[in-house]
Amino acid sequence: MREYNLFIIKKEYYDYYRKNPLFLFDTLKKLYTLKEDFNYGISLYSQLCERINPFTLRHFINKKYNLDNNKSFYIDKTFIEIRHTRIIVRSRNLDIINDLNEYNKYIFVCDFINNDYFYLNKLQYC
Repeated sequence: MREYNLFIIKKEYYDYYRKNPLFLFDTLKKLYTLKEDFNYGISLYSQLCERINPFTLRHFINKKYNLDNNKSFYIDKTFIEIRHTRIIVRSRNLDIINDLNEYNKYIFVCDFINNDYFYLNKLQYC
């Protein structure tokens, strides 16, 4: 099972880092592992990423999968945790993650453990 961290990238940075996703991955990984200077981390995150509205995303997922107003999700052996800063998905397949592209087209997916990363909208074309 892999753990994916999904970040919504601001459009201007998405356009800038679209052709250099490694730099974006490295930056987000530094934020993910940050142990000091949290003010710097918050500032950098706020520049690159949009905060997630958990209410809106929960509503989207509940509607998409015909659920009854769930707050946490376990769908087809996939666990989804929604935070204000990112979406955490633990899964063996990418089907559920791929559905989140409908929610926002500027999602950047990181698997920090396996050093894997991609733009969710690029997954549609693979």
